[in-house]
Amino acid sequence: MRKLVVIADDITGGNATGVLLAKQGWRVLSVPDHRVSITSPFERHDAVVWNAATRLLPAEEAGLRVRRMAEHVMSYDTHPLLAKRIDSTLRGSIGSETEAVLRVMPPETIAAVVPAFPESGRITRGGELFVHGKPVHQTEAGRDPFTPVRTSRVVDWIQSQTSLPVGLLETGNTPAADLRAALDRLIGLGHKLIVCDAASDGEIEQLAEGWAGLDRPVLPVDPGPFTAAYAAAKNAAIKRILLVSGSLAETARKQLDYLQQAFPVGMLTVDADRLTRTDGAQDYIGEVVRRVEKLAARFQVVGLRTDGVPATGGDGRTVSQAVARLVIDLLHRYSFDGLYLSGGEVAFTTLQAMEVEGLQLRGEILPLCVMARLVGGPFQGMHMVTKGGSVGDVDAVLTSVKALLRQW
Repeated sequence: MRKLVVIADDITGGNATGVLLAKQGWRVLSVPDHRVSITSPFERHDAVVWNAATRLLPAEEAGLRVRRMAEHVMSYDTHPLLAKRIDSTLRGSIGSETEAVLRVMPPETIAAVVPAFPESGRITRGGELFVHGKPVHQTEAGRDPFTPVRTSRVVDWIQSQTSLPVGLLETGNTPAADLRAALDRLIGLGHKLIVCDAASDGEIEQLAEGWAGLDRPVLPVDPGPFTAAYAAAKNAAIKRILLVSGSLAETARKQLDYLQQAFPVGMLTVDADRLTRTDGAQDYIGEVVRRVEKLAARFQVVGLRTDGVPATGGDGRTVSQAVARLVIDLLHRYSFDGLYLSGGEVAFTTLQAMEVEGLQLRGEILPLCVMARLVGGPFQGMHMVTKGGSVGDVDAVLTSVKALLRQW
């Protein structure tokens, strides 16, 4: 996985970004002093938040300091995930600091400026930043004695601080399917910084997935939520997940159907009877393995479901043991980064077969749907999700899969 360095304009804001990353499972170190080298800490952490302390500096001095820090990062790692943390009310030299980082990065890099922090009441609509419903320049940020914000129009404010062209993507008017085309158009017009509207965490995640899909380096510029979502989306793009549903519940069936409609997944319906026959089971396992190999070459998520073919022979325990043997075979053959298990007996039997000593519980994705990390056995450290078959709304499996992909 690619590591991340966030250059922050002050320590409190930088720590807020770091916490968002830590919630996703990243090992994060906050470095308060810009004069301290981060080379050694970078080896032991997934992300470093490095405080530039530039909020009160003149624009030129702030840009020079940030540039030196970015050069240090690029000299250590030529392909890092690099982000610029900015104030959630637009205070400070946002334009000059962003330009300074861009000057160090590859020339095709585009800055994705997403000023929103919905949980803190900061949203953007029509290119204007609102704080709890009020234009930001009409809040106390507009009366700041050191760095007053003169306008709520983000493009105008940033453009006044940089020589690079700044564009606007009004996502409120852009369907998800058109997001990539809109970004390509703005980039084609020569914009080096693109300000993006966002009024919810869902919109930020949608933006992150769109930006992560671009075949060019991107510099996230934001108060934290977009950086966390973009880094997760970028690293998720190289992960592979194995999904195993042994539940026969109607709820599980609908959730799997929804997943196949809403997400690119390579799904196989497993014939439980053929898995448990005394003759021909190995031939069938070989057939499934070959099909999984083809699907794994095309899809990040490969799924096995047992609800499509009614089992006429064998009890639930026998079927679960057969599914577990199949899963172990697949995990040993292919490099899956995460595992989803649904159906209590299948989950229990599979974990036994995996020689798992314990589960380090990481958090609740949904009620009765848990993220964990495997402890012991040959798959030590792998992240997994366990979920009851009849638990959750129709999008519960989709939510679980996305959580596995985002988990560091």
